[in-house]
Amino acid sequence: MKISRIPSGIPGLDEMVEGGFEKNSSVLVIGGGGSGKTIFGTQFLLEGIEKFNETGIYISFEERKDKFYKHIMLFGWNLEELENQGRFVFIKYSPQKMVEIVKEGGVKIEKIIKEINAKRIVIDSLSAYVALFKEESEQREMLVALFDMLANYDCTSVVIAEEDLDPDKRHSTIMGFMADAILHLYNIRKGDTMVRALEVAKMRGTKHNYRIVPISIDEHGINVYPKDKIFQ
Repeated sequence: MKISRIPSGIPGLDEMVEGGFEKNSSVLVIGGGGSGKTIFGTQFLLEGIEKFNETGIYISFEERKDKFYKHIMLFGWNLEELENQGRFVFIKYSPQKMVEIVKEGGVKIEKIIKEINAKRIVIDSLSAYVALFKEESEQREMLVALFDMLANYDCTSVVIAEEDLDPDKRHSTIMGFMADAILHLYNIRKGDTMVRALEVAKMRGTKHNYRIVPISIDEHGINVYPKDKIFQ
């Protein structure tokens, strides 16, 4: 069967993944501080809002809405205006509240999704959720429950996780075993030069590019350069 795909909203990325993310999949985006995770998630939502007349949902465990809106406005993205138009929804839950919602089967979020007919959702950040559980078995159990919840929604999800990554070391994470796709965002330093980069570490059902490729962040957001080398 042909896989139905949706564009990511990140210029250059879809070229690496056969045209976009699998529809209704869960995409885990992992990176350290300042690697562009929040920008990535917002760009993904804006693609649906601006090009497909969708409503996007951003669920944050840590960020205050006013601070989030102010910082993202630097890219010319007026989320407050989109919210007033009913096209963007920002929800702030504590990690503890999210655990309650997951244990209840996610009906609270599902109700919001159906009311606004949302097709894209971002969760930021999975790291705060996982940190609530001390035992690995408990972490795994609650991650399975979270991703099962997302799989039941008629939405494509980007789930953000905070972790500093080293591209020279083979990396796997307990957070990634349930995700349909995993993207790594890097800040790579060589001498006095620092380069931003992206790697598609996993994407089910997709013949994806395995190279670590450079990215940039400018006033329009993230751009991916799939044919370029990190260091020329």
